[in-house]
Amino acid sequence: MQVLHTSISDKAYEALSDLIIHQRLKPGERLIEEQLAREMGISRTPLRDAINRLAKDGLVIIEPRKGASVKAFKIEDVMEIYDIRMALEGLAARLAVARLEGKDLKRLREKFDSQDARVLVKADTELHELIIRNCGNEKLMGILENLNTHIQLFRVAGYGSQVRSEHATADHIKILEALMQQDGGRAEELVREHIEKTKREIIEDFQRQGTEVLVS
Repeated sequence: MQVLHTSISDKAYEALSDLIIHQRLKPGERLIEEQLAREMGISRTPLRDAINRLAKDGLVIIEPRKGASVKAFKIEDVMEIYDIRMALEGLAARLAVARLEGKDLKRLREKFDSQDARVLVKADTELHELIIRNCGNEKLMGILENLNTHIQLFRVAGYGSQVRSEHATADHIKILEALMQQDGGRAEELVREHIEKTKREIIEDFQRQGTEVLVS
């Protein structure tokens, strides 16, 4: 029975994460347990477990007497997340070069020829996850995986702009080429440059829309 409850809670967590990442649940929006439980066809107990997990991940805020709501990120949040990511994922790229399979890189390279934003978002996620999985450092993997939900939130938003999508795709192709050539130093440099550029673009969005508004 406990296993079943855990499974339902896990599915609720994944469903809510997806709604937040794709902004179908907006920053600042309240999470009304009764309504969400009814829509998902589950009881409120596993739903509450899922919401508590999201709060630990930093995607949801739970306040006494107010309940839970989707977190609205500030510029400071973006800077902290992306500065950590820039340093650590650059290192992961350098370490991963010796472990990556050429066939995986070639298959992934083909996906970046797509004009479909959904395909590009998926390929973007896959590239960064491939680097992290193959870095060979368990502690480094754990830290980067903990950041992944936040990163995915901003990654999806970044493909809303055609120009930004084209720039990101060009960056990813260069990173893939460096990985294919097993040039760890170049791969690290390109990953860091790409993440720094992404950080600047997101901060510009915040400054245009207000620091309490997530990029769209």
